[in-house]
Amino acid sequence: MQNDKYITYTLQDFLDDDDFVRWAVQEDQANTEADAFWEAFPDRYPDHADTYRQALQFIRSYRTQDVRSDAAQKAQLWSRISATIQEEAANGHKEKMKRGRSWMKIAASLLLVIATGYLAIQYLHRNQVIDTDYGEKRTITLPDQSVVILNANSRLHYAAKWDSTAPREVWIEGEAFFDVRHVNRDTQHISPHERFLVHSDGITIEVLGTSFNVKNRHGKTNIGLITGKIKVAHTGGNAHQKQPAIVMLPGDYVEYGGEKLLSNQKLAKPEKLKDWTRKEIIFTNAALAEIIETLQDSYGYTVETRDDSIRQMKIEGEINVANVDELLTVISTTLNVKVDKSSEKHLVFYSGR
Repeated sequence: MQNDKYITYTLQDFLDDDDFVRWAVQEDQANTEADAFWEAFPDRYPDHADTYRQALQFIRSYRTQDVRSDAAQKAQLWSRISATIQEEAANGHKEKMKRGRSWMKIAASLLLVIATGYLAIQYLHRNQVIDTDYGEKRTITLPDQSVVILNANSRLHYAAKWDSTAPREVWIEGEAFFDVRHVNRDTQHISPHERFLVHSDGITIEVLGTSFNVKNRHGKTNIGLITGKIKVAHTGGNAHQKQPAIVMLPGDYVEYGGEKLLSNQKLAKPEKLKDWTRKEIIFTNAALAEIIETLQDSYGYTVETRDDSIRQMKIEGEINVANVDELLTVISTTLNVKVDKSSEKHLVFYSGR
C-alpha cells in the first residue's frame, strides 16, 4: 500500500479513493495489512486524523441509508459488464471470453465500492456541517427558520433540505442554544415533520417549539430549558437498562453522564443559560474550576494549577468582561491567585499568598 500519498489527502480525496472506500465498507475483510494501516492512521498522522474520521463517518453512515440516487450508476455499470460479455461471446474468442469473465468478477466486486464512494460524496453535498474555532460563536438559521447559536469549539450538522414528511433533525457536539420555530397547532395530533429532534452523544431531545441550551463536553450532556416543553430520552445502551424519558418544563436543568441521569434540578434564572451567546464572557457565582473549563473548551487554553484546592475558590456575584485578559485580571485581583502565561495558550494558576 502506498502510504505516503495519504498524508496530504483532503476529504474529497478520501471519498474518491477506492482502497479507502473498500476498507471503510469492510468489503475486503481478509486484508489484515489494510486493517492495520487504517486503524493506526489517526495516531500515525494526527494532523489529518479529523479529515480521516469525517470521511469514514460519511461513508459508513450513508451506507446504512436507503438511497435511490445510485440506481442509474449501478444499472449503467451492470449494462457495461453485460454488453462486454455478450460481445465476447458473439465473437467466439474463448481467450477473450475468459478475460471477460475475470473482468466481470473484478467489476462486480468493485460495484459496491464505486456506488458507496458515489453515495458518500452525495451525502457530503446533501448535509451541512458547521464547525466553530476556539473563541468563535456562530448563528445558524436552519431550513425551517429555527435559529441555533453555536458556541466555540463545537459542531452542528443537519440535512441541507428537510423532508416535509420526516422529523426535523440536528446533531450537536459541544454547546449550542436553540430557538426552535413552532409549526404545530394541535398538540394532540403531531405530524412527523412537526417534530424537532436534537441528538447529542446518545441523548435525543424532542421539541415542538421552544428555547433551550445543550452542552456536550467531557462525557457529560447538560440540558437546560428556558421556554416551552421538551422530552429528553437516552437512545444508547441496553434497552432493558434505559431510564425513562424526562419531560422538562421551563427552568428544568438535567445532566447525563454515559447512560445515567446524574442530576435534575430547577434553576431560579434559566435565562442565564444563554448568557454565553452574547459577545461578553459572563459567569455567575462561578468556581475557578468552571472558569478553567471554559478557558479550555471555548478558548483553547491548557491550564495548570499548582495547588488543586484553588479550583474550588469561588467568585461571588456576576463576572461580565469583554475578553480573556480582563477575565484573568478579575481572577487575580478577586481571588488573590497568580496567573502566569508561560506561552500564548498555556496558563499556570497558583496561590498568591
